Amino acid sequence: MNLIQVMKVFGKSTVLFSLLTYTSVAQTVSTPIVGFSKLSISAGGRLISPVFNKASKYQGSAVASSGVFTVSGLTANAFIPTAYNDRPNYPTHYVKITSGSYEGLVLDVTANSATTITVADAPAGLSGSVSILVIPHYTLLDLANQSADLAAYSDAVTFYDSGNNKRTYYYTGGTDGFIADDYSTPANNVVIYPGSGVIVNTTANSSVTMTGNVNTTKTIVPIFAGESIVSPIDPSGVSKVAGINLAAALSPYTDSANAVLLNGTLATSTFYSDGVDILNDSYDVVPLASSPAVDSGNGFIVNSVADSQWIQPAVINP
Repeated sequence: MNLIQVMKVFGKSTVLFSLLTYTSVAQTVSTPIVGFSKLSISAGGRLISPVFNKASKYQGSAVASSGVFTVSGLTANAFIPTAYNDRPNYPTHYVKITSGSYEGLVLDVTANSATTITVADAPAGLSGSVSILVIPHYTLLDLANQSADLAAYSDAVTFYDSGNNKRTYYYTGGTDGFIADDYSTPANNVVIYPGSGVIVNTTANSSVTMTGNVNTTKTIVPIFAGESIVSPIDPSGVSKVAGINLAAALSPYTDSANAVLLNGTLATSTFYSDGVDILNDSYDVVPLASSPAVDSGNGFIVNSVADSQWIQPAVINP
């Protein structure tokens, strides 16, 4: 894909790109597609999801076995989780599989040496040669640093976790970015996972200006039984609800995907699935040509009867 094609794809978005490709004897190498996108937040709030990836710290081949990837050329302990004693700890990096039958899978890094990367919750069948990326997680501190006009100690973000659990964190306006709902525990290291998001509650109009690399690989996004927040990793704002493979992740006629409106009311527009196509709230098929788009940084509150996975396509295939 050349630069003109990229600009056509993202014609509606506030995004700038740099794309350079060259071919060597061994392989084709592309620089990342880099951009920014300003997300407006009306008083009241909206759903916010990261629309870019951070720059990868490792990209290449690996040999997987029992949750360990063998690679070369790393710095030991460069990707390890946080080790605070005054707050819960979180992973700082994740491995993303970019080839094979597990392509798109995201796994938290728990340890690394100069030649190995250990991850959590690797499936038993993940073995042999694969291509991977190691990418830093997006955190609440990133969200705080990219925000403008949030109100300290009143504006907040809420996560929807597995088991219908929810977590709320308050913006501080300070170096910690956000704190837990006890108003004291620092929360700047809390992770917003790829393809997920948070509900931001605000007292006045505000914004978040996100920057990073455009997602050019498939992503597997978990959907929990109960409520989940999921979103396309897409800064363009032109992806159609009926064109993002969400229907296959929803149980037919029972699960609902509720797109959050951006007018500050946090009201939703509801969609269903027949197992193949997206349906509107009257259970009629939504044609791709007339399907509404998913605004940049927006997504869905999904109500699901069972755990599922949304296999989210890449924004651009370079």
